[in-house]
Amino acid sequence: MWRKLQKTLSTTVPLLLLLGYLAVAICLLNRWDAMVAVTLVPVWLWAGAGAVVALLCWIICRGVAPGVVFCLFLITGIGFSEEAVGIVRELATSLRQPAADPPAGSRLSIVNVRCGGEEASLRKAAESSPEVLIIQEAPDKTILEAVADQLYGLERSVTLVGGKAILGRGETMAVIGDPGSSALHVRLRRPDGLVLDISNLDLPGCTPTREMWQPAEWKRLIDARIGNRRLVRNHLGEHPMSRQGIGRIIGGGFGTPPGDDVFRPLENSGMLDTYAHSGIGWGNTYPSDYPVLRLDQVWVSPNLPPVSAKTRLNTSGKNRLVVAEVAVPAR
Repeated sequence: MWRKLQKTLSTTVPLLLLLGYLAVAICLLNRWDAMVAVTLVPVWLWAGAGAVVALLCWIICRGVAPGVVFCLFLITGIGFSEEAVGIVRELATSLRQPAADPPAGSRLSIVNVRCGGEEASLRKAAESSPEVLIIQEAPDKTILEAVADQLYGLERSVTLVGGKAILGRGETMAVIGDPGSSALHVRLRRPDGLVLDISNLDLPGCTPTREMWQPAEWKRLIDARIGNRRLVRNHLGEHPMSRQGIGRIIGGGFGTPPGDDVFRPLENSGMLDTYAHSGIGWGNTYPSDYPVLRLDQVWVSPNLPPVSAKTRLNTSGKNRLVVAEVAVPAR
């Protein structure tokens, strides 16, 4: 009786896992709004759950099929999870000989931080010596000005609207934003003549939770995704997107992990996710102590190609810092 049950399980469980694998893969590829609860779950979590079930089936029932399915989930989790790709990049970087320091002015450092109104988080972000500092839930303007003085001196630019702020080196040419908006836009002319269009987004949360399988919460997530996608698409039209003398930077809290359909307008307009292109290490930002979701991101236009991206622990905030470096176009 037990052997017959083992044989049945060793066939049925891998088949069900394969069907689930195909269903999730199709949802992730198409990113339908109606399947938002499926696509919000990170790839590594889906792959890990499938690998655990396949491994337990192999331990109990043995057989070739559970082992093959386990390997399939394992390869998927390593090959298609950006967290695994970032760790592999970090290992490869540590094995290579250190590169020579780039010429001064050839790179631009961008830091995104959610301060929660705390000065300590802002000071932590300033330790990375950013040329552009994008802030959500910013502290008082006097604190922002003090940090900007420390970083940029007389060349400082400080813009605070609502709870969003943008600090940088250069002259503020234009500001678009109001306290009730989910975005702040600043056009900044740097001392070297490069013009940067910088957008600071703070979108409503659309993250996976234990309640998301309930019909009411599922409906709320669908509405949140549609609203966030509309906001992103609208904000992309605030400034010219791709011009040789103008670089575009969009950073902040997107409220949803990568791969969600909210990012499709950014991808379609040619913007580059700095971590996806050059990130090293564990790139997730929320929660700060044990991050499992990458809610905070920095995107740039193609004329600011990403060089590196990483996260740093923010001991005073609930989200980690995002530190990105991009190459500055030749003037």
